Amino acid sequence: MLKKTLRRMTAMCDESWYIFMGTLKLSCAMLFCAFLLVIWPDSGYDEIMLASALAETPQGLLLIAILASGLLEERHG
Repeated sequence: MLKKTLRRMTAMCDESWYIFMGTLKLSCAMLFCAFLLVIWPDSGYDEIMLASALAETPQGLLLIAILASGLLEERHG
C-alpha cells in the first residue's frame, strides 16, 4: 500500500506536486512557529493559544491540498 502510494506520488503532474509540496512546506513552517511560541521563556496565555491554533491548522491545510491535488490529477489525466 505504501509502495503504491509513493509510486503514485512520484508520477504526479507538476501542478499537483507544486500544490502538495507548497502546502507541506507551509505546514512545517507553521509547526515550527508553534514550537517556538511554546518554548519562548515569557509566553503568556495569548501566545499559547496562538501556538495551539498554529499546531492544529496544518492538518486541515494538508487535507485540502491532498484533495485538490487528487482532483487536479484526475482532471489532468
